[in-house]
Parts: sequence; C-alpha cells; structure tokens
Amino acid sequence: MTAETIDFETWEGRHQYQMFRGHDIPHLSLTAGVDVTSLMQKHRSAKLSPFNAVLYAMMRAVNAIPEFRVRFRGETLLRHDRVHASFTVPIAKDQFGFCQTRFIEDWPRFDKDCRAAIERARQQTALQEGTSEEDDWIFLSCMPWLDFTSLTHPLFSRDDCIPRIAWGKITEERGRARISVNLQAHHALIDGLRAARFYEALQKNLDDFQA
Repeated sequence: MTAETIDFETWEGRHQYQMFRGHDIPHLSLTAGVDVTSLMQKHRSAKLSPFNAVLYAMMRAVNAIPEFRVRFRGETLLRHDRVHASFTVPIAKDQFGFCQTRFIEDWPRFDKDCRAAIERARQQTALQEGTSEEDDWIFLSCMPWLDFTSLTHPLFSRDDCIPRIAWGKITEERGRARISVNLQAHHALIDGLRAARFYEALQKNLDDFQA
C-alpha cells in the first residue's frame, strides 16, 4: 500500500470536507441504471464471468477518480495510489463470506486472481471479518436476485469513509440489458460531481470492455 499525505491548506476539497465532516449523517447514497448490453454480448461469445467483469469495470472507474482513493484517519488525510476490492461471495447453506482481491489494470491477470480469491473464500463455513485494518479498499456487494431502486449500507460510524458499491439483477427491456448500481460514500470526500464521474467512467469501461 502506498499513500501520500494531503496538505489540507492547499487541498481543493478542504471546504467541502469542513462542511460535511461533522454531520451526524454525512453519507450520500444514490442509485442509477447502467447499460450492460455490450458486456453481456461479450459474455456469451467469450464465456467471461459477468461478475468479475463488472467488478473490474467498477474498480477501474474508482481508481481513475482521485477522491475515491482519499481516506481520513483522525485529522490526517491520505490519498492511496490504488484501492482494491473487498466483496461478498456465497458459501454453503445460503450464507456469505468476505473476499478480497487486489486491483490490477491487466484484465486477464485480474480475472485469474479474482477467480482464485473467490474459490478460497468459498471454503469458509461462516461469515468472518476478512478485511485488514488498512483502508485501501472499496466495499462491494452484488444482489443478482433483485432489481433495486435504492439501498443503504451498514456503516461502522459517521467517520467511515470507505465507499460502498452494490449492483443488482440484470434486467432486459427492448433488447437492452441493464443493472442498477448503488454508490454510498462520505460526502466530506465525494460530492455529486465525483459520483456522476464514477457512473460515467463505469459505463465507458463496460462499453469498451475487451476480454
């Protein structure tokens, strides 16, 4: 993990940070539809994992936006050079386990590492705390059974500044496939513009995906 300390006095986000850091409920949550038609066509022809491909597209999007890599620890602000994926996978008896994989730009390597991490995580017999004390993570969940319109994630505290992302069931209408994608983030670090940039980057990554 590599992170740089942010100089608060010259940081462009300092005014937003001061405005929202102390709020009792400082997290924003929004849900928007994302088109996955192109990805699903490639899934059928290349036999790729839609889950891994969407996860890769999301992680590539968040890593491209600096604010998604910023964390605060007390009054210290840090910006990671890269953030990684922590997500849930199904295990036996309709339960779930935590799984982590490091993000790398190379899709074949990411896919291979992700498949191996998921296979290891599926050996769990109960939900266990799987993420280290490091904060260079994005927390992600997939709900393939439901096309939701909103979602709220559990948080450790109002100072929890790790973004959460969830996506739902693939639905089809008029020949197009889509998923609902929810983003929850600390408003002291991420505003509506950066959230919109995430969705824009995600859509582009999905449209341009090359297996």
